[in-house]
Amino acid sequence: PLPVAVICSLLGVPESDGEYFRALSDRMATFSGEDAHVAREEFGRYMAGLAEGKRAEPGEDVITDLVQAQAEDPGFGYPEMVRLRVGLLFAGHETTVNRIGLGMLFLMTNRAEWDKLAADPDGRIDAVIEEVMRLGATGDLGLLRYAHEDVEIAGVTIARGDAVILSVNAANRDVDVFDHAETFDPDRTERGHVGFGHGPHFCIGASLARTELRAVFATLARRLPELDLAVGMDELDVRTDHITGG
Repeated sequence: PLPVAVICSLLGVPESDGEYFRALSDRMATFSGEDAHVAREEFGRYMAGLAEGKRAEPGEDVITDLVQAQAEDPGFGYPEMVRLRVGLLFAGHETTVNRIGLGMLFLMTNRAEWDKLAADPDGRIDAVIEEVMRLGATGDLGLLRYAHEDVEIAGVTIARGDAVILSVNAANRDVDVFDHAETFDPDRTERGHVGFGHGPHFCIGASLARTELRAVFATLARRLPELDLAVGMDELDVRTDHITGG
């Protein structure tokens, strides 16, 4: 509920529509084939309707800003604006929701780390968040990209035009970069994770995600220090059919 409420407030989306676009997001992010495309098209129509509402009655929100920017810039097409808003609304809640779930799982299965966070929420929270983002990067599939030119990596030539999958999770577990790479260790000295991407593709919502995750984990640790898993690990439902995992 928290990431949904926050992104609704920022974008200017009615919070009462939260369940609707959350369901659309779930359908859009599955590997179900045709229904994912149908959900994306429906999501686009929903966002286009919101845009027209903001055009008639502007507000103080991101959707209003995008509507005004598109009206003023001939190079900023209407379909591009709709796709951008769908992306912002989807990524602005779905990925953070799943980091909350995975982050709690890391902490509940590393009890000493949870106890340290509960004892000093303000002092420990930033290190915990960065380790959650390192080990809990979105999805397992990776990012699809095409090579713009021939490039050689580790003795392998990737030809111009080749499709490649860039695995953020593999990079964040690189044993040449991180000691005991599979271990959840907020006190590690290596901070170079790419959980938010890198360079020109660095996540536009990184600061927002960090702010929300700080609020969630610090508040839970402060209010519910005795929190524990209610079921065994083998009873948890891991979403393997979903591009953002969870």
